[in-house]
Amino acid sequence: MRREAAERGEPAPSVVPPGPNNPLGEHAILLAMPSYLIHGTNRPDGVGMRVSRGCIRMYPEDIKSLYERLPSGTQVNLMDAPFKAGFAADGTLFVQSFPQLEENVEGFEPLLNALERVTELTDSDVEIDAERIQRAVEAPDGQFIALLALRPPSQNQNP
Repeated sequence: MRREAAERGEPAPSVVPPGPNNPLGEHAILLAMPSYLIHGTNRPDGVGMRVSRGCIRMYPEDIKSLYERLPSGTQVNLMDAPFKAGFAADGTLFVQSFPQLEENVEGFEPLLNALERVTELTDSDVEIDAERIQRAVEAPDGQFIALLALRPPSQNQNP
């Protein structure tokens, strides 16, 4: 970072002291991967964007909560899972889709992965609305979409 700043003609300190100008915010969690952190930020508008050098940037209030609850040495697994599916307590199947990484946008793989995930969760006799899944993948906004409603197990039995 210092080299890049020097190339731009900008001075870059070797150490940024704690405080409101520190780009890591008030909390940082060291990962086993050298030079990568889960940290806060002094610019919350950059959260969720690919603006850091590989670190995971969180809102200040979220990193504070995580930092306080995460025991030292906890294993962290990083995964790219822009499509999620799961059942709510009432038996409703929800899906949620977030934007793909730039390198994963092209082709049918995101849709095939989404269909596979939903198929894994449901019985073979349950009809899935593939068009709604496709719309969720093609317009990923992070909103929960109720895909189908199943009655809770206690209601499936005859009285």
